[in-house]
Amino acid sequence: MTATSGTAAPEERWEWTQERYRDGVFSHAVSTERERLRLLESVLDEHTRGNFRRLGLAPGHRVLEVGGGGGSVARWLAEQGAEVTVTDLDTTYLDELTDIGVRVLRHDVYQDDFPPGSFDFIHTRYVVIHLPDPERAVARLARWLKPGGVLLLEEPSFFPIKDSPHPAYRKVMRAFRSHLESAVGTDTEWARNLPVPLAGKGLGDIGYDARFQRITGGDDEAEWWRLTLEQTRQAVVAGGLAEDEDFEAAYRELADPGFHDLSLAVFTAWGTRQAD
Repeated sequence: MTATSGTAAPEERWEWTQERYRDGVFSHAVSTERERLRLLESVLDEHTRGNFRRLGLAPGHRVLEVGGGGGSVARWLAEQGAEVTVTDLDTTYLDELTDIGVRVLRHDVYQDDFPPGSFDFIHTRYVVIHLPDPERAVARLARWLKPGGVLLLEEPSFFPIKDSPHPAYRKVMRAFRSHLESAVGTDTEWARNLPVPLAGKGLGDIGYDARFQRITGGDDEAEWWRLTLEQTRQAVVAGGLAEDEDFEAAYRELADPGFHDLSLAVFTAWGTRQAD
């Protein structure tokens, strides 16, 4: 990870990241965070649901949703008849799901465990890239699957935003990327390695695909980016990575109906737990 010391113990790196991701960047205490997550769900949920259907989700399946965010995926899984466990470092937006039978846990993927063979599906979305040791996280997730269970990862890569032809958008996106790497420890290009990180972890039938998220000015993707950027704006400006004027110019671009560009690349990878 670019923002962590090569000599730090994994536990130390994890504590460092937990504090900043749960209580700092994208904290649930930020007034716009729930709306930001809702917008992200609006642009990603259709693809996530399609992946579950394609991989054979069925009523009665035990599903673990790691990093449940706003809870839309866990809710949909429960509506399909799955037995759902959803986890996050902050369950503020998830606790209401207990009313529909979802098990909600505050859970640290490195320090809290599940017995081997606990789940038919395990899913993450926009989670693993933020963790200080993604390979270790994937290995732990794979161990919690039963034989025949499926690990499904959906993770973004930031490379499409680095060379945008729109100058203000390009500048603040590059600044945001640098800030995320230093403030959270995010490996913004880890997902580009998928599906390789699934190999050697007891998984077979490994597959993957990739797609680009697109932006049209004023759409949900554009508004999600505006809220995301605004939540980090003060820190980015304080760090000298961009100026307030750059953010304002980028927001004008993102609000212009004539604006069209790429957002993140989303890499999806899956594998099936093999019998020991």
